[in-house]
Amino acid sequence: MRIAGILIVTLGAASSLSASKTATATTLSSSPNPSVYGEAVTFTAVVTSSLGAPPNGEKVNFKQGTTVLGTGGLSSGSATFQTSKLAGGTDSITAVYAGDSTFASSTSAALKQGVQPETTTTSLNSLQNPSNLGQAVTFTASVTSQNGYTVTGTVGFYSGGSKLGNATLSGGVANYTTTSLKAGTDTITATYNGTADYGTSTSNPLDQTVGAGTYIDSTMTWDGITRYYEVFVPTALPASPPMVMMLHGTRYTSTPDAQAVISLNWGWSALALQYGFILVQPASTYDTATTQWNWNAYCMDGTALCAPYGANGGAFAYAEGCGSEDGECPDDIGFLGALIQNLTTQYDVNPNQVYVTGFSSGAQMTERVGLELSGLVAAIAPVAGPIYNAQGTVSPPLPLPPVPSSFQPISVQVWEGTEDHNLWPCGYGQTNYSGVIFTVDSGDDTFNFWTEPATNSCTTFQTTAPLCADNAPNNANDAPTPGIPGDTGNIATGCTNNIEVQFIWEPGVAHSAQTQTNIDRWLFFAAHPKQ
Repeated sequence: MRIAGILIVTLGAASSLSASKTATATTLSSSPNPSVYGEAVTFTAVVTSSLGAPPNGEKVNFKQGTTVLGTGGLSSGSATFQTSKLAGGTDSITAVYAGDSTFASSTSAALKQGVQPETTTTSLNSLQNPSNLGQAVTFTASVTSQNGYTVTGTVGFYSGGSKLGNATLSGGVANYTTTSLKAGTDTITATYNGTADYGTSTSNPLDQTVGAGTYIDSTMTWDGITRYYEVFVPTALPASPPMVMMLHGTRYTSTPDAQAVISLNWGWSALALQYGFILVQPASTYDTATTQWNWNAYCMDGTALCAPYGANGGAFAYAEGCGSEDGECPDDIGFLGALIQNLTTQYDVNPNQVYVTGFSSGAQMTERVGLELSGLVAAIAPVAGPIYNAQGTVSPPLPLPPVPSSFQPISVQVWEGTEDHNLWPCGYGQTNYSGVIFTVDSGDDTFNFWTEPATNSCTTFQTTAPLCADNAPNNANDAPTPGIPGDTGNIATGCTNNIEVQFIWEPGVAHSAQTQTNIDRWLFFAAHPKQ
């Protein structure tokens, strides 16, 4: 209205003194699409308006969901951003122009960026080929990516069409260890299972040779007598392998069938395969009168060494005059010493890893080996056999064998069953070899012999409790055996040259060889090479 020449304009409540911002539109494209994981992708945002492009340098944010991947500056209405870090699969990407005082903000429509898994290559290697039946074999799969990124995920290992198991990649490498391969040739493959980022791939097949070992039956002549032995050689052996000698207990055969003696399964061949050592099983000599095979252990042959208890010939009347230098007939100790030396040379055995074990009369012979062949043997493990027999019924204390001047300290692990009523570990009981009665020495005498100053000179004992009490095993009152649940005994350390002497009671076990504890004997051997 007009009042005295003045124009009055009335502004309504909805009116504004400021002009509206100019609307913008943002579009988004990418190249390449789809891409491969790890490949560089360029996103291009174009911002337009009715007034033309916004000023150069203004920013556009490129977002994946609510996460800002990066920012590009406008140049003639266009902004770009490049990345190689998109996850595999389909990524939803938008471009957001923030606007300014003149131009309104705008957001592009979501762009579906496809990211395909990167190509991978899987290679396979065996750390033990050939290997032995039951031996642990480790397969190593290496997975590499096309663009050199470190691959993650899992790898499946297969033998033929059967899956062995999975392993997780670490640094692009997966290791899988198995002991279940079958003897023969196993065709092994490794398949990378893939992820959203990395594609699957399978290695070339690898032929894994798994051998069951070879038994070799041989003879040698000693003191004019043909001696028999069997050697078990695993398919795969380390350079300079260890050797274990197993001495049989008393055996009966109707004829002098040495094959039946040397081929007895004492459960050691499976361990030889698993841990890679030579196994030898020699035979003692045969008495046609009693059909027994027995070892000439202490003190069974009636020579001057066994005076005053040995009658002429002892248990080996058939072997008198065998011609051995020391008068021991049969000369088992000479035979075993020569055999150890021959096989050490033949199979390049590590001379510091020769071990001897035996059962019953073989255990007693094992102890004689430990005393007289200590220069050739690192450790012994007699099972169910004391160190000494005295011919006849003899009251204790029984004499003990003299320690030769050539003796070298040797680790010893003695095993006895608490229910052994054949070679009694307590009470000085009697036993019969080839019709001759012998009194059996005790577990305490045996353990003490190997720990005394004249032998291993041990200073520290697990317990001061005796192994026998009231002529019976004292296993309820001695010390537990580490690593063998339920077994007890005594352990002597602080011995010369870090030697160790163990005595182990097997509760409830009679006069028998417990093959399941061979592993404990092997682990003792492996831990006690010659110093």
